[in-house]
Amino acid sequence: MISITFISSMKAWENAMHSGDSSDLEELLSDDFTWENIAVDGSSSKDETIKFATGIRNEVPSFQIGNYKSLYEGDDLLVGTHSVHQDGRDETIVLCLANKSEDGRKIIMWRHLRAEFPK
Repeated sequence: MISITFISSMKAWENAMHSGDSSDLEELLSDDFTWENIAVDGSSSKDETIKFATGIRNEVPSFQIGNYKSLYEGDDLLVGTHSVHQDGRDETIVLCLANKSEDGRKIIMWRHLRAEFPK
């Protein structure tokens, strides 16, 4: 059994966001998956998350994620960062915390915090 990594999980997000192909993301996320933005109250289900990821470029055509950096990879937790570019806004950095299932093959919760780089 191969446990997922932060970089492989970000590639699944990238495929969904950049090309609209959600197959890897659907496989990655558990059926009871929850996505939370640490800065605001509320959460999204697996279906809501996939709908957001595959539709973001329709709402923000220049939206692009990249510069993936893994900070920690444990049996039950992944921590890393990535950048976000979109026209009309300064580039931002996103801190991600992903809780893995017991077998390490699915993401059960994804939390993130997005901030602008200091000038």
